[in-house]
Amino acid sequence: MKYLIFKSLFIGAMASFLAVSCNEKNETQKESIPEAKSIARVIFKTQDAPFILSQKSEIKNDYKSQENLTVPQDLAPQNKWVMFEGPVLENELIAYRLYMDSRHRFDIYGKKTNSMVMDTVGWNYHEIMDWGSDILKVGESLGIGSPAIWYSDSLYTLSNCSKKSIQVIKKEGDVASVIFTFKDLLIGDQKITLTHLWSLGTSNPHSTVELKVIEGKLPEGAKFATGIVKHLPDVESGIEKDKFFLFNWGKQSFHKQNMGMGIVADTVFNPMIQANSLNHLVVFQNSKQGVKYQFAAAWEQDVMNVKERAKFKNLLIGPVHK
Repeated sequence: MKYLIFKSLFIGAMASFLAVSCNEKNETQKESIPEAKSIARVIFKTQDAPFILSQKSEIKNDYKSQENLTVPQDLAPQNKWVMFEGPVLENELIAYRLYMDSRHRFDIYGKKTNSMVMDTVGWNYHEIMDWGSDILKVGESLGIGSPAIWYSDSLYTLSNCSKKSIQVIKKEGDVASVIFTFKDLLIGDQKITLTHLWSLGTSNPHSTVELKVIEGKLPEGAKFATGIVKHLPDVESGIEKDKFFLFNWGKQSFHKQNMGMGIVADTVFNPMIQANSLNHLVVFQNSKQGVKYQFAAAWEQDVMNVKERAKFKNLLIGPVHK
């Protein structure tokens, strides 16, 4: 009997010891696994050789990350010299790219994962893959939030200049950003030097554009402008918390799935909707020397889980974005 009691006590003590040890081990394991952090980053790569127009669609060299670059004057659309045709800003929710050639337009990558994946994506990004897809057809429009200038009832994109350069300001962190400088940008018969600061933070899909005239001035009557491509005929717009907003939602993605696109700007710039055949166009009436605004998108298949118009509107204008 004493033996049985001793044996029972021994087994109980060992079970308690093992349970405590396992718990301690599990706690140690939990502590050793770092929490996933939300970050934003720049992916900007070109082939490690000069651009040759006749070879624009060929991949002959490895891609190399760039921090500063003067854009070749003859850089053509649909080139593969620049990975993604221009710099990409990515966070855990979305990614945007900017066509680096004379189009200077924004495009959207929808993400089906919170992981940072754009540096692993190849040239088949128009297909819907496990990570996501290119989800916007830009064409000749402003795509989403591309900068432009409205002058003499015409829309000028940032294209006709003597020199265009790109500098990565912050490659990775809570904000990622790049700046473009346009030397002798021709608007009408006047030349200006203009900077375009583009940034993306973490935790939301809002990307910021800040345009500044640093030499010269816009022609009399010229104003900065932006917009979203007119894949859908209608938009909703209004003012909330001193912020102007314009957006729509519907089957307008590259694959004809539901997607929302929108613009947000401070009312101090006096944004007004202007009729335009290709774009839902916003002209900033008070923008003589510059303007600052944001654009954002969400896709029905992405990680933000936005499935309806009202939810996208809340995403766009709900938080106070700075």
